[in-house]
Amino acid sequence: MIKRSIIFLFYYLYSISAYSQNHTLDSYIQIALDSNLALKQKEYSYQKSLEALKEAKRMYLPSVSFEARYSLAEGGRTMSIPTGDLLNPAYNNLNQINETLNPGAPKYPEVQNTELNFIRSPDQETKLVATMPIFNNSIIQNHKIKEGFTEVDKINVEIYKRELVKEVKEAYVKYLQAQQSRLLYTNTLTAVNQNLKNRQSLYKNDKITIDEVYSAEAQVKQIEKFLVEANKNNYLAIAWFNYLLNRELNTEIIVDQTLQLNILSYNLEDLKMASVTNREELKQLDEYLEIQTNTIRLEQGMGLPQINVGAQYGFQGSDYEFNNEGDFASIGFNLKWDLFTSGQRKSKVNQAKIERSITENKKQEVERQVQLEVIEAYYSIQTAMQGIELAQDELKNYKKSYDLVEKKYQQGMVNYLEYSNALNNKLDAENTLIIAQYGYLLEEIKLERLTSSYQF
Repeated sequence: MIKRSIIFLFYYLYSISAYSQNHTLDSYIQIALDSNLALKQKEYSYQKSLEALKEAKRMYLPSVSFEARYSLAEGGRTMSIPTGDLLNPAYNNLNQINETLNPGAPKYPEVQNTELNFIRSPDQETKLVATMPIFNNSIIQNHKIKEGFTEVDKINVEIYKRELVKEVKEAYVKYLQAQQSRLLYTNTLTAVNQNLKNRQSLYKNDKITIDEVYSAEAQVKQIEKFLVEANKNNYLAIAWFNYLLNRELNTEIIVDQTLQLNILSYNLEDLKMASVTNREELKQLDEYLEIQTNTIRLEQGMGLPQINVGAQYGFQGSDYEFNNEGDFASIGFNLKWDLFTSGQRKSKVNQAKIERSITENKKQEVERQVQLEVIEAYYSIQTAMQGIELAQDELKNYKKSYDLVEKKYQQGMVNYLEYSNALNNKLDAENTLIIAQYGYLLEEIKLERLTSSYQF
């Protein structure tokens, strides 16, 4: 029992990995980054933003459209042109003169008044139309706003990546903790089963009374109950870790046995500075501030003129005849300038400024909150470090006590109750040390996330 406990103690001290240097864990993190479904959704949103940005850029470029119209019409307004009323009196006079002077000359015909329809039937117009903005403040600011939202979505991906790294590391550490707890109870169960066999043998030889056998059996059942709970926690830890990696939930997890627990030293002021400098959440708020600044410029720019140039070339006529007689071309400039909007523009500008002020206050609040979280994590790590030292001292003392009691117990100098208490105390101390050591790793993972210090 003593030898097994010493081997076990060295095993779990040795198997705890310094997660920042664990190559096995790094490979698992890369698997998660490559295959996690929620991360893929974030990346799709970013790709969509990139396409929206391309769309905004292309608004600067000319657009060309093909337009065709063919219509049949009847009725509508008409205009009468008095060509007959104007020409017929002159023609009559000329005809009278010709009858006198030149009887053989042909007569001028009588001309009817002309009726002109405003709607031509049939009528067709087929043309190419090209337009391009020369100056449009809305397009300029819209492009900048789209750039900002694209950067926001990109940062969203980075934020989720960091959160995923944190989740994978925590799941890996909790799996290691579950493994060590299961190993602890497995080894302890072996010891108490052996003790039960010894008690049963002594009872058969009338060396002890039956109550010691019952107590040994109860001790076995208690450890079996603890082992069942440890197995459950181990299975759940495996399933959760594999879920994050988007693979079969019962896939075996490799444990890197080459690294040890490293206790690091931290400077609180450096951590606070790193959290404010590196956190993507704060960078994202900076992007929102820039977006809102461009929104203000957008609303202010609504008072500027918009200038476009347009050109068209095509064919008109009653029939589809594409020749020099029916073609036409034109080019023109368009100016739109809203000179008075009854204060609507001013109200929109003020709304945009208020939104920016809200974001500025939110950023200040987030900065203070981040620093507070870092302070809490820093002192939690200090507490965890002290907890490891205290747990090691406690285990050392309880182990010495157990070794002495076990010797006396084997010699019949103490009863089973004393032996059972010594065993439980050592078992609790071993569990406490496991929790303390893995708890320290979990606090380091939390601090790494708070300071965004993991390097992709």
